[in-house]
Amino acid sequence: MLILLAAIINQKPIQSMRKHVRWESVLDVSEYQEIVNIVYVGLLGIEKNISEECNAQFYQEYKKSLLLYETYEKVEEVIKWQLERYNIEALFLLDSSASEMYPKPEMAQIRQVEILVNKKALPWINRIMLDMDYEHREDSTCSGILYVRVPGIRVVFYDAMPIENRMVQRFFTGPIKRFRCAEPYKYIHMLSNEEEYLYRVARMVELYITGRLKIRDILDLWQYRKLLGEQFRWKTVKELLDKADWEEFASQIDILGTLWFGEDAEQQYGLALELEEYIISRGRENRHLDETLLPCEKIRLDFYWRNRDKEWALRKQAWMFPSREYMIRFFPILEKHPYLLGFCWIIRNWRFFRRICANKCKKTGFRLRVRLLDIQEKLKGMIRRRKKEEGVEEPEATSGDVIPQAEEVGFPDCDAEEERVPQSIEQGERSGTPGRDTEEEKSSRDAREEETTSRDAEEEEEDLRNEDAEEETANIEQTEGERDV
Repeated sequence: MLILLAAIINQKPIQSMRKHVRWESVLDVSEYQEIVNIVYVGLLGIEKNISEECNAQFYQEYKKSLLLYETYEKVEEVIKWQLERYNIEALFLLDSSASEMYPKPEMAQIRQVEILVNKKALPWINRIMLDMDYEHREDSTCSGILYVRVPGIRVVFYDAMPIENRMVQRFFTGPIKRFRCAEPYKYIHMLSNEEEYLYRVARMVELYITGRLKIRDILDLWQYRKLLGEQFRWKTVKELLDKADWEEFASQIDILGTLWFGEDAEQQYGLALELEEYIISRGRENRHLDETLLPCEKIRLDFYWRNRDKEWALRKQAWMFPSREYMIRFFPILEKHPYLLGFCWIIRNWRFFRRICANKCKKTGFRLRVRLLDIQEKLKGMIRRRKKEEGVEEPEATSGDVIPQAEEVGFPDCDAEEERVPQSIEQGERSGTPGRDTEEEKSSRDAREEETTSRDAEEEEEDLRNEDAEEETANIEQTEGERDV
């Protein structure tokens, strides 16, 4: 793929490709490295064994980049006109002028437009961008204010130079007016060749630190370096890179560009090969280059690239196997017998493991019970529906033949039953069983009532005794606790 890129960039004939090339993997790598449009331009003039689906994807990415380039040109003109209209001083850091570096404009890849403005102008810019149907969006990878619009237009406004190195920041400090004006505008400013080169190197440093450095970045810097003439002040730039401690990084980037796209690539070697592996592996390999290429950025590199899995493993180890001083609080025996620390670790971890398992079992049991109740309610609802359906299907007794049939069988008459009750009462009075209680029944009843009242009195006395005993014990415990204190 790199050989293909070099041939396209240098406008040289492309060598014959191997037959067993996996174009699907080439497409994936090209998409990540942001060079799909260049690879597609190179594929147009060679014979290749590629599927129709993969070829269509290549064409879609190429078409997308071409449309984005045309849209970015129009967007920039409108933004410049709006800023000029409201007299807002603005410095364009990155724009669509990158297309001028390539043999064909469609080979360029524009990620976003970056503009530096004064902090006081940000409210006005927000108003202007919203009026132009832009949407303000938060992005963790962007340190400025990002505005997005369909079909993928990104415009970023900064109120300060997005460079962390102090030496380079000092080089760019000062009012925006000191930068050269872009004709025919009065309030739109552009970077000089030296300033743009330094800014591109600074952005590549940021991409390297965050693990987002790609082949496209190396290619853009290589193409821009080819355009620089004899009037370019290399001495001033190298002095500033040396003060910023970026000289080694910039030199290895230049060597890598020569290895990929230059004619004397075979004569170049060194750390550039390891940097190549780092870029192709998407920042996973050769992390030891950090101390060599960017020694001044060690703190930031450690922040972005610290091994979080290793940190978590060390935390778990410290939690499962704490120090002897900590374990003495729970196992005092370790003061006299420190060799029992391993057994105490096992006991402690077993207790935690048992507790965790018990909590999980409780949670799972609760979930099962809830699930069973839901299933039960659903089954009850289904049974009720079936009963209702069965009741609707049964024929209703609306005909008048049912009642006469029941009368023929003979149902009990309510009036007859009412008449029977007083008759039985009259029979009882006649037989000598009065409705009043006898004297024997009254005496037995009185004796039962006396027994119940005596039992209730005894129970109340026992309750009072128990309460007094409880109060006495509580007072004794309280006095003993006060004595202990």
